[in-house]
Amino acid sequence: MNKLTTDTKAEAYAHNITQSLPQGVAYPREGATNRDSILGAVAREFALVDDEAERMRDEGNPRTATAMLPDWEKQLGLPECEHQKGGTLQERRDRAHEKKTRIGTLNPRALEEQALALGYIIEIIERRPFIGGLSRGGDRISGPHTCRLWWTIKVKNTRVTRFRGGQSTGGERVTTFTAADPLICLFNRINHAHLKLTFSYDEGA
Repeated sequence: MNKLTTDTKAEAYAHNITQSLPQGVAYPREGATNRDSILGAVAREFALVDDEAERMRDEGNPRTATAMLPDWEKQLGLPECEHQKGGTLQERRDRAHEKKTRIGTLNPRALEEQALALGYIIEIIERRPFIGGLSRGGDRISGPHTCRLWWTIKVKNTRVTRFRGGQSTGGERVTTFTAADPLICLFNRINHAHLKLTFSYDEGA
């Protein structure tokens, strides 16, 4: 829905005020230039107040805030990490909205949803020790009982580029990838003290 301009609102307010005046010779509907000029000025003030009310409604939501966005960031403790400093207006709004609606939980499904909101597809590997009589052939041999407190977050949509003969040139890195810094920052901040998180990356195309 398109917002009305200030001039359009002022015209509508002026028309409604004029039509609401008492009927009679003292209050003609037309032909009262001085009176209409005064009412037009009053109507414009109403329109400006209307505009301000709309702006305050927008500023009350971090997804649409502009003037109040720095205040939202201060209230929400942003930026949380070094890489979050700066960014576009939309990126800052997205970070503020994510922090405002964040659920501090380590439920794997909730973590997957939070990662998806940041643009990442992940797989969470909850390590368990191999136990005779309970585990089966093909199960992961993760280590001793302490590995129960170790999760691996596998990022599945981060590009990994490996050095290839005939395509790469001397001096290039053997492997390059873009670290999922926003994801790492978020998960480490909400992580429990007793749980170890590590991050790995699937190889991209």
